[in-house]
Amino acid sequence: MKLTKRQNQIVDIVKKNAPITSTQIADKLGLSMPTIRADLRLLTAFGTLEAKPKVGYAYNDSPEERISYQELYAEPIEGILQKPTEIREDATLTEAVNTLFIEDVGSLYVIGDHHELVGLISRKDLLRATLNNTNASLTLASTVMTRMPNIFTVTPDMSVLESGQLLLDRKVDSLPVVDKSDPTKVVGKITKNRIFQHFINSVQS
Repeated sequence: MKLTKRQNQIVDIVKKNAPITSTQIADKLGLSMPTIRADLRLLTAFGTLEAKPKVGYAYNDSPEERISYQELYAEPIEGILQKPTEIREDATLTEAVNTLFIEDVGSLYVIGDHHELVGLISRKDLLRATLNNTNASLTLASTVMTRMPNIFTVTPDMSVLESGQLLLDRKVDSLPVVDKSDPTKVVGKITKNRIFQHFINSVQS
């Protein structure tokens, strides 16, 4: 598993100071807890760190556990995809907000006339666009979307590790999963929480 610079720093801190709490790790890095939360989740899910309730984090140096996790994060994401939440290109901001909260998702995929992916709207995009906007029911949601080809996507054959690393690198909660032969055809989505859930379920099974 190839770790990021920050993840390596976290591992080094835990090795030298275990057991250590997440708050103490964040303090040593000079960062906030929310900033390193995803790193801690992945390092724990991959078996690099062990989280001990009411104690803190410890480094896991067991080779046997490393091998099992190596297989887990090498799996393709095809089997753990979630259903994407889509809206039409001519949907209004009001419709987009309603869809976002009814479906309880963090982003919407904007689909064109031929059901092709034309853009993505995040929760933050909508909050900014609707704040003090008295014409939300008349404004097209597509005016605030990130347009193709400026959207980072993944394909079903990519591994859990590759996808998780992209989610961390791009600092997003989800990525559209597109057909490998047609990058405008959305076949699902992958999220940080779904990857985390995948590892938890695998450990418990």
